[in-house]
Amino acid sequence: MKKIGFFLFGWASRFLLSALLLTCRVKVIGQKIEQDYLRNNPGKGLLYASWHRGLVFFVFFYRFLDFIVMVSASKDGDLAAETSKRFGWIPVRGSSSRFGKEALAEMQTWFSKGHRGGMVVDAPRGPAFISKIGIVVLAKRTGLPIAPVMWAADRFWQLRNWDRTIIPKPFSRIVFQYHRELLVVPTDATDEQCEQKRVELDSILNALMTEVDHYFH
Repeated sequence: MKKIGFFLFGWASRFLLSALLLTCRVKVIGQKIEQDYLRNNPGKGLLYASWHRGLVFFVFFYRFLDFIVMVSASKDGDLAAETSKRFGWIPVRGSSSRFGKEALAEMQTWFSKGHRGGMVVDAPRGPAFISKIGIVVLAKRTGLPIAPVMWAADRFWQLRNWDRTIIPKPFSRIVFQYHRELLVVPTDATDEQCEQKRVELDSILNALMTEVDHYFH
């Protein structure tokens, strides 16, 4: 019965979120850096990084692209996994606190086949706006760069959870912004250098968040 419930939840989430987000107007800034990379590196994947607060729209924006995403191996993660599947993503179960090493190894296999993915790097439980090292480790192991991205809306609901999830209101305007450069982690980076890249990523994401949050206000 639980599996049926999760399955129905996933489809209901896809229907409701799609009905809501299709009413919104989206302006994308800086996507050329992604387009140029994919055009110049056919068959190669790409990693993406952002904050957990924006997951709702990320799943919709990158829908049906076989994105690889790590989803917590918890009951809440079951719901998130089913929702991501309905939008054409491929969830890999694990987190920094549980099955993390196994999940990273599985994601590395997917990325070696040319898939894209990554995304919310302060998951699964925060603290908000401080990344985990996993995305940097994946970049080192795969040799793939990281594309930092962020979005905001002129009108939205904000939940009172740890990450302050934002959900665009119907017919709102959304700005979706790419960082001007891809973040590269050397394949021979030391642990110290990986930590430096993680801190650099946090700085980039927080600067992006400030930019998009002030775009409409």
